[in-house]
Amino acid sequence: IASGLGWGLGYFGMPHIIIRFMSLKSQKDLKKSAKIGISWTVLIVIFAALIGIIGRLAFGLNEEINEGSLVFITMVRKIFPGVISGILLSAVLAASMSTADSQLLAAASSFSSDVYQPVIRKNKAGDKEMLWSGRIVVLVIAVCALLIASNPGSGSIMSLVSNAWGVFGAAFGPAIMLSLFWKRFNFSGAVAGIVVGAVVDICWLVFLSDIGIYEIIPGFVASMIAAVVVTLCTKKPNKDIEKLFDDSVAYTE
Repeated sequence: IASGLGWGLGYFGMPHIIIRFMSLKSQKDLKKSAKIGISWTVLIVIFAALIGIIGRLAFGLNEEINEGSLVFITMVRKIFPGVISGILLSAVLAASMSTADSQLLAAASSFSSDVYQPVIRKNKAGDKEMLWSGRIVVLVIAVCALLIASNPGSGSIMSLVSNAWGVFGAAFGPAIMLSLFWKRFNFSGAVAGIVVGAVVDICWLVFLSDIGIYEIIPGFVASMIAAVVVTLCTKKPNKDIEKLFDDSVAYTE
């Protein structure tokens, strides 16, 4: 039960979800977007759970279906005629493509704006150069993903998603939450939380996965503790950052 509920912690650190709020045209759309996003997420979670429950009732403990994450596909093929089942199954591909391109764009934009421009090029890169750096990152990540997916030893798609979900949630989730709700939170605490969360999550997955607890739970807890402790042990953010936090809180209220 705890591991199942632990999946919810991953939402706080998903870059392809957070980037949608970062791309808002103005702060006026923030509340509306939050309501739409939360409502849509709740619906997705409810219907995903219903599919699993109905599939279990329909097919029982069929390990080939359960282990292969084929409940939805099997249900659609057995219940609907060919044309309709083809349309419904295309929704799976559409959802996969939507998530994949969001992840690729998030990675490319993060690398270009946070690493390539300030660190590698020292803020001297033009728009065209930034565009090409993002394209190269997309290509590299896509090739790496293809190699991982084509490796028979990589496991099922569900296991890969679970691993990635755990790392993202444990590393970035606490940092995002603290930056939104804690005025004292600073850069050093964010870095510590991200590093500790990722390391604990990966180590738990590699060495302690037999315990049966989803790795995001210990990773998230460790990241939160590290972020809070390091923040309290280092200096407070400057007044400009505090003012930005106060203005944001005042606006949302």
